Amino acid sequence: MKRALPLLAPVAVAAVLLLAGWAWLRWYTRHNVTARVPDLQGQSVAEAEAMLAKRDLLALVIDSVHTDELPKGSVVDQDPDAGKEVKPGRTVYLTLNASQPKMIDMPDVTMVSKRQAMSVLEILGLKVREVQYTPDPKAVDLVLKQLHKGRPIEPGTRIRRGDAITLVVGSPMGVEGGQAMVPDLKGLTYAETGVVLSMAGVKLGIVVVCEGCNTRADSAFARVRRQSPAASGNSMTMGGTIDIWLTTDTVGLKPATGWNDPANYSNTDSTDAEN
Repeated sequence: MKRALPLLAPVAVAAVLLLAGWAWLRWYTRHNVTARVPDLQGQSVAEAEAMLAKRDLLALVIDSVHTDELPKGSVVDQDPDAGKEVKPGRTVYLTLNASQPKMIDMPDVTMVSKRQAMSVLEILGLKVREVQYTPDPKAVDLVLKQLHKGRPIEPGTRIRRGDAITLVVGSPMGVEGGQAMVPDLKGLTYAETGVVLSMAGVKLGIVVVCEGCNTRADSAFARVRRQSPAASGNSMTMGGTIDIWLTTDTVGLKPATGWNDPANYSNTDSTDAEN
């Protein structure tokens, strides 16, 4: 036994060290100890920091964007996402809603196709408020004027990102003669509906009802469950109106694939209809 002791002693010491290291590592990494990341969207920085501090988490603002759907200075996005399990002490990175949108130069989208103009505006962060049609058989589907708040806007004019532009587009026989395919609005939010209607060359009639809508935020996130006239390959006069029914019960409500592709909303004139 005495002879084996010198051989067993190093093994015992190594085992003790391994056990001690393993225990320390479990303590240091807080094994099996996690915190659930709360939903911080719409919260101020102070509110977000307080919510995170209760769960032993930290907050760090890394970026800002601008949206009209949330209060200025509030959290727009977070990483990790809400509901994720993380280790205590983890930093949650926040993107805030800027108080003012960025300023950009207005592009020149005249004398290009409606589809190209809308793509350019979308890339730059500008919205299309509506598409107006005017008789001009030599410039069918070409943008003749670009308007901001009802007035012509020159290329290069400084404009807020997110502002809405009206496009005046040439039509074979004006609004009365042109025909448009009825777009499928089912599953779209109210804001997305406006984009599609502009691309299709028709207008929003009335919101007949918004089921479950109690606040403005409810309306913003509600989706279309019904429309009149229905899509189903029907056509209508360009500039006509479509009524919609909204609901906050969005389970199973998804927009059609490619709903935001301008190519899916090409208009047909009265000559095509006759042929």
